[in-house]
Amino acid sequence: MKTVLTGVVIAAFAIVPWPAGMGEPLAHAADGDVRKGKAIYEKHCVLCHGPQGRGDGPVGKTINPPAADFASAASKKKPDAELLATIEKGRPPTAMVGWKGQLSDAEMQDVLAYVKSLRQ
Repeated sequence: MKTVLTGVVIAAFAIVPWPAGMGEPLAHAADGDVRKGKAIYEKHCVLCHGPQGRGDGPVGKTINPPAADFASAASKKKPDAELLATIEKGRPPTAMVGWKGQLSDAEMQDVLAYVKSLRQ
């Protein structure tokens, strides 16, 4: 009986869409480790994006277009999948390089978690 009930519950959740305006499910937000992401960010990202993610790092202020400000309204609207794609593939033809192949999938998730923490 328990298996049947579990199957019913899972089926019910499978057909119910995530409510609009609720952001992404928590599973996506919890995939990365903010602490690990901060260390990676400080090693690879801070020169462009700055210590608070405002796009005001010493290099970020000099490039065109300037480095992204993670606290901006436009950045806050971007879904996790878009941010992760930018981390993985970069943003040609801008100075934002892709990190796939240089960082593991887990490390990119960690950076994503840290970047999202800078949106506050």
